[in-house]
Amino acid sequence: MYRHTRCAVVTSLLISSVVCGGAVVFAPAAGAAVPAASCTVTPGPNDTYVVITGEGFTGPRKLNDGESTVDLAIGPDGTFRVQRFQKNVDYTVLAVNEDQNFIFVNCKKVGSAATPKPQNPQSASPVQPGSRRDIAQGREAGSQAGAAAAKKSCETKPVADKSGQQHSDAYWQAWTQAANRAFNRVCNGR
Repeated sequence: MYRHTRCAVVTSLLISSVVCGGAVVFAPAAGAAVPAASCTVTPGPNDTYVVITGEGFTGPRKLNDGESTVDLAIGPDGTFRVQRFQKNVDYTVLAVNEDQNFIFVNCKKVGSAATPKPQNPQSASPVQPGSRRDIAQGREAGSQAGAAAAKKSCETKPVADKSGQQHSDAYWQAWTQAANRAFNRVCNGR
């Protein structure tokens, strides 16, 4: 009987050491928390685009705007930065693989980027409709929109979203010309 008890004790010790040993090997270190992933959407200084930034992600990831999903370039430090012209949408970062942490992360909208203060009183004046500054702003916004549209698809040319924006006809003409030029330059360069 003594021999049977000793054998049972040795067997249970072996089993518990294997089980406990395996648990120790696979258990995460105490205090080693997985960093939280976050995503923010910040309007650009002239409110014609948004900048989406994120941190704490492992690649591969995708960015969803409710209508389309595009690949994200996640850096080795777990960050990304994307500029988009769809301002009034909710963005979500999606995992590609099921074993990734943070399967989806909704991006949080934050206040607009700080606009530089004018150096002289003349630049503080509002842009006059049809002025050189008005036309230059139209060209700049159109060029950005055209390049963004071309990167998304060379099938659909950019269309100005005039809802809620008070700009002159000269602005919109400059916007359209610059958008088409940028769109054609990117698509023809492929």
